[in-house]
Amino acid sequence: MKTLIIVIIIGIAGFLGFQYFSNTTETVKITGNIQVSQRGNFDINAPRVAGPEYVATVNGTVQNTTSKPLKNVFIKYSIGGKSTSAMIFELGPNQQITFTTNSVRTIGKNPSFNLDDVQYDEPK
Repeated sequence: MKTLIIVIIIGIAGFLGFQYFSNTTETVKITGNIQVSQRGNFDINAPRVAGPEYVATVNGTVQNTTSKPLKNVFIKYSIGGKSTSAMIFELGPNQQITFTTNSVRTIGKNPSFNLDDVQYDEPK
């Protein structure tokens, strides 16, 4: 009986330790949509050498889901294989802010985009 109680206590301690170190809750929640527009910087009468050129950005929202303020939130996306980013200097507790990444030139009208990384500083 003592062995069973010890095994149960060790199991509960192991589970709680795993939950503490894995920290499965999201600190920052990000949603983003791509916006693509055609560059209009060309002469209609000039012959075309290449296809149309597009400019793409990611517009979205970032939300701090904790009760602590965050600083220097760096959001990194890739659009069509090229890196782009947005920076938010201060994000208060449970605050939501809209962001727009820097623009990237693309050849295709519908480039793929992925969220690559999110970094931030937590005040101590």
